[in-house]
This record gives sequence, structure tokens and C-alpha cells, in this order.
Amino acid sequence: MTGALERILQLLGHCPGLIITGPIGSGKTQTVSGVAEELRAQSISVGGVVSPRVLEYGLTTGYIVRDLLSGEERRLCTENPPGIRFRRFYFSPTALEFANAAVARAGHEADVVVVDEVGPLELGGGGMAPGVQKVLHSGAFLIMCVRPWLVEEACLWAGFPKTAPIWEVPLG
Repeated sequence: MTGALERILQLLGHCPGLIITGPIGSGKTQTVSGVAEELRAQSISVGGVVSPRVLEYGLTTGYIVRDLLSGEERRLCTENPPGIRFRRFYFSPTALEFANAAVARAGHEADVVVVDEVGPLELGGGGMAPGVQKVLHSGAFLIMCVRPWLVEEACLWAGFPKTAPIWEVPLG
């Protein structure tokens, strides 16, 4: 059992969740995916979503969203229309509905819910915010991936205590 898994197992039932943070490309998605697999190996149910980058010639051109309970995927966003424009990406409304449904369902069916990631879109009430809000009222343990400059705001938004555990993924 890894140190990360041991830490999460100690936190279950003692706090509402965990923040995993790190800069773009640091491996937050890979880290949380590995943690989900390790938790499942310990017979702990894990749901929610991960959002791996879509790379073309080494550049991020979008993201997919994967439901951790079903394994289903949708194209979450791309650099080109159509979709809901937010910063440099266009988000698919149907993929956002899919992601919110997956997160909300996980709040009822899983012990641990992963949301990769909570960013400015969610903190402004869009994106996966509706699904996350349902999880926060479900009592499930929530693991949120958050960029470093948004950690404090995300903790406040989620109602996490100031002492909420934060796990930083180093770049590299």
C-alpha cells in the first residue's frame, strides 16, 4: 500500500475530502487515477470523473471526461466551436451534462468521489459545479483536483475546513 493510499484511508470518515493540486502537466489526473485504482483494490468504491488532456504534437488541444464508475467517455472540450466558450476552450453541453450526472451518481453510489478538475468554470457556478454540490451534500469523501492558485478559493467554495488536507503533485 502506498503512502498516498494510507493517507486517504486515514482521512476517510474524518474530513469531507482532499485537494490534489499541482501545475498544468504535473500529473494530477494520472495521480488521482492511480489512487482510484488503489482504493478499488482495497474494496472501496470510487466514482466521479477524470479529465485527461488531448494532446496533438505535444500541445493540449482539449480534454475528455471519463466516468470512473462506467468507464464511458465524452469529449469535454476542444479549441474549436461549437460549444460553450470559456477562455480558450469550447465545452460540449452534452459532455458537461454527462460529467455532472456521473459526479452526482457517484455521490450516492461510491464511498469516494473524484472530480478532476475543479477550476474557474466550476467556481463560477458552471461546468461540473452542480454535480459537485450534490456530492458535498451526500456525505461521500470528495477528492478534487485543483490548480495551485485556486486551492484556497476551492476550499471555501466546497466548504472544506481551513485545515483540509492538500496533496501537492510536483511538476516533473
